[in-house]
Amino acid sequence: MVRPSKPEPTTSGERTRLISIAAGVTPELAEDPATFVDAAGHAGWPATGIWYDPASWTDKTTAEIRRRLDDHGLLALDMEVVRMGSDADCGEALIDAAAELGVRNILAISHFEDPARTATRFAELCERGASAGIRVCLEFMRFTPVRTLADALDVLSRINQPNAGILVDLLHVVRSGTTLDALDAADASLFPYVQWCDGPAEPRGWDRREIITDALDDRSAPGDGDLPVNEFERLFDASVPFSLEVRSLALRDRFPDPVERAQHLLSLTRSALQS
Repeated sequence: MVRPSKPEPTTSGERTRLISIAAGVTPELAEDPATFVDAAGHAGWPATGIWYDPASWTDKTTAEIRRRLDDHGLLALDMEVVRMGSDADCGEALIDAAAELGVRNILAISHFEDPARTATRFAELCERGASAGIRVCLEFMRFTPVRTLADALDVLSRINQPNAGILVDLLHVVRSGTTLDALDAADASLFPYVQWCDGPAEPRGWDRREIITDALDDRSAPGDGDLPVNEFERLFDASVPFSLEVRSLALRDRFPDPVERAQHLLSLTRSALQS
């Protein structure tokens, strides 16, 4: 069962949009997702992402996270990541854990060069998640075979799965050359939640290694960079949750304590939503 979100004071600026802290904010806790969930709760977030590490996840991990979600009244917005077409494809195990935790969405990326193979595997994941009410969201990124929104739409056009979705991350939208007009023209029901962040207008370089570093280290909180954060926000109805995917080396260095980092990001996010 999906847990209700923690009651939050609503303001006219926040417009009741559900906000969640993405698991990528604390990559150092990839093998300790229960501590990350604890940090999100102590910091005051109403919802959280969960990182699934197939090498370290056990039934005990599931039980610990379920307990901490309940203790804090946290909603589990999403779990990541299924790497389709790689040796690390943990799709079935991740979906089963997500179902036990009441996770709303899971995130998948593709390593298949052939869109047809991506579609086949993606459909399998959707079928696995359907009975638990889980949306399976395909993320497009410049450095994967599914590079753009158009590529992701092509994959979804090849399958007939009502719980298939697309995960839109503002940084990857900009880096892939996908326009906000293209997002606006797409079927809004395909975007059950989105990832929000800021960053430099251009990455430190455009080769694959530099683009990946840009995504892992060079983001900033909304309003602290050069990306069109307000225009992006206005594309989505307030019913669409925003996951704050702020993977930032500068933030990690400034706030080594995960709770303090989460608190700082929550404050900046609320300010950005009210601007």
